[in-house]
Amino acid sequence: MNVIDAVRWRRSVRRFAPRPLEPAIVREILEAGRLAPSSSNQQAWHFVAVDDPELIHAIPNQVPPATSRIISFARSAALIVVGCYTQSLTHRIGSLFGHENHVIDVSIALTQMTLAATALGVGSCWIGWFSEKKLKNLLGIPTQYRIAALVAFGYPADPSTDEGIGGIKPRPRKALAEIASRNRFGTPF
Repeated sequence: MNVIDAVRWRRSVRRFAPRPLEPAIVREILEAGRLAPSSSNQQAWHFVAVDDPELIHAIPNQVPPATSRIISFARSAALIVVGCYTQSLTHRIGSLFGHENHVIDVSIALTQMTLAATALGVGSCWIGWFSEKKLKNLLGIPTQYRIAALVAFGYPADPSTDEGIGGIKPRPRKALAEIASRNRFGTPF
């Protein structure tokens, strides 16, 4: 599968089959993140690949009680990757100007992981609901690291189709002219 096809095919899969991911598949997914570009090539990230079913089941509990239902689907994932970062000198300087390059870097790496997973027939879904303090405690993440996001991975419970992974049809998207401008904001592309 080429990259453009993976971009078109990827969906947020929230129903995973009760099947573990093969170690070679997990390694490929993580490798896609390792190869991602980063600000000044700092690679100031660390990815916690959680495949222990007890820890996976505990992760949705690391949120305020009222929101745990939102990410309860993650309990059925075969893998949850926790994207962490530290702030290098370059990142600290960027932060002075309002640039959050460290978060961007981790997001690029996690995106590459989701696209690699798609190409490998693995579903994924980003998770932004979590208590950083509780999650860091659960996974033993050092204090100098922050958590940018999590991504749940697993084989889709529903069969894949020509329309996308996990049998999920594409959602409507706005026209390019609505979301992109040429040269100046407001001049449709």
